[in-house]
Amino acid sequence: MNSAPDTAAVEDSLGRIALVLSGGGARAAYFGAGVAAGLADAGLRPTLLSGTSAGGLNVGLLAGGLTPSDLTDLWTGLHSRDVYRPRLDVWRLPRPAGLARLFTGDLLAGTLDSVGWTWLLDSEPARRTLVSALGGPRVRVAPGVTVVVSAVAESTGGVVRFTNAAPRGAPEFRPVDLTVDHLLASASAPVLFPPVTIDGEAYADAGMVANTPLAPALDYRPDTVIVVTSSTGRSGGPAQSLGDAIALVFDNVARFSVLRDYRHTASTRRSPRLVLVEPSEEFEVSGFLRFDPDVARTVITHGRQRAHHALTAITRGRP
Repeated sequence: MNSAPDTAAVEDSLGRIALVLSGGGARAAYFGAGVAAGLADAGLRPTLLSGTSAGGLNVGLLAGGLTPSDLTDLWTGLHSRDVYRPRLDVWRLPRPAGLARLFTGDLLAGTLDSVGWTWLLDSEPARRTLVSALGGPRVRVAPGVTVVVSAVAESTGGVVRFTNAAPRGAPEFRPVDLTVDHLLASASAPVLFPPVTIDGEAYADAGMVANTPLAPALDYRPDTVIVVTSSTGRSGGPAQSLGDAIALVFDNVARFSVLRDYRHTASTRRSPRLVLVEPSEEFEVSGFLRFDPDVARTVITHGRQRAHHALTAITRGRP
């Protein structure tokens, strides 16, 4: 593993740090945890945390008191069964009202309309895992820490920023007593997982419209923003399965969102210092929904190394 950068030099150059974690399934959860551990190696613990989807889970856990070491231990101890399970209510799978269209000649539309499920996987195991890790359903945000978790309100399609401390003049921010429900709402990828209802409103993963929650972090005017993405925007070849196809869609969206927001912010006046941390070009790990300890250790180690690389570049005066 790369040696950690000089702590004093990094602290002096970065000032107040925001950590922005994007989504991207299991790989994003692992890579973000590795980057957080790499920052901790340099003595850094950002006090402003912004995340969506898997990144939302990570920032919620960090804000709720888990150290980066705790977070890596958590992910390396989990399997897919600890995050989701297949739906068991198979009697709701057929939709009688749609079955009739199968006989009208519109086979494709009839097939889709005859399926009563609007999501495929039960996220109750993830709820139990989060509650256990946090010691209860509430996210007891550590003193001096601000956390922002992004989700989409299904009734309006608008992005909502759940936070423990909203900046002034920002109506999309919603000050709340953060709970596991807010974290799950941010990570409830449409079609894969059910939306999460909070105060009568259904919320879903914001990854498809705001995968890199850089914008809300900027409203708090940090000195440095560390932007983390687990995607390099590449594919090792054509998708071989539905799982591969889903992962490719999310990876492409993630990559586009990161670069768009990053480049736009970097081009504006008075922007904070931006540090982009991403996997190296040769690094590839597949499995959007593959939660596996061995994969976790591999990706976390790489995330840690990439954080060291980015911070070392700062101390040497490189962008």
